[in-house]
Amino acid sequence: MKIRGNNLLFFVVELCAGILVFIFTLIWGDIGLLGLILFFIGLILARSKSIPDERETNLIFKASSLELVVLGAVMAVIYLKFPNYNWFHGFISFGMISRGLIGMILFFK
Repeated sequence: MKIRGNNLLFFVVELCAGILVFIFTLIWGDIGLLGLILFFIGLILARSKSIPDERETNLIFKASSLELVVLGAVMAVIYLKFPNYNWFHGFISFGMISRGLIGMILFFK
């Protein structure tokens, strides 16, 4: 399996890192943000040396824009139903989870 330039691998790592950050911040608070280390390792490993083609670029942009729609809805639910939950932790973890899921769905097609 190719690691460099593998966008599907990057989205899987991003999803796993988002889940870890969510769990770790629930358990340890701000220290749980150290779960982002997995995201940065995946970012470094899956980084492509060449310029991605037009289809990959469009799918990455589509994943990012759809992530914002999902993230806005999740943040509204957090604001209305869970006012004691830390907004920053929710923004980071659910942003990575939603982008990872949407990216995996788009790149599996």
